[in-house]
Amino acid sequence: MAGMAKQPRIVTVDGTLKPGKPSKPRYRTAERDGERVRLRVVDADSPTFAADFQASFAANVRRARLENRAVSDD
Repeated sequence: MAGMAKQPRIVTVDGTLKPGKPSKPRYRTAERDGERVRLRVVDADSPTFAADFQASFAANVRRARLENRAVSDD
C-alpha cells in the first residue's frame, strides 16, 4: 500500500464561501521607477489565505479608485 496516493478530498459548496477574518497585514518595501512603494505580502500557505487575499484585493481596488478620483477631479 506504500505506492498508493492519498485520494483528494472533494467538497461541494452551495452558495458563496465566507473567507473569515484576515490576519494582520504584512508589508515589504520595494523600489519601482526610482520611487519607494509598499507592497502587501500574502502567504499562500496560510490558513487564512482566502481572507488575506480578499483583503489585499479590496485594499488595491480602494487605492486605485482614490487615485482615479484624484485624476478626474483635476
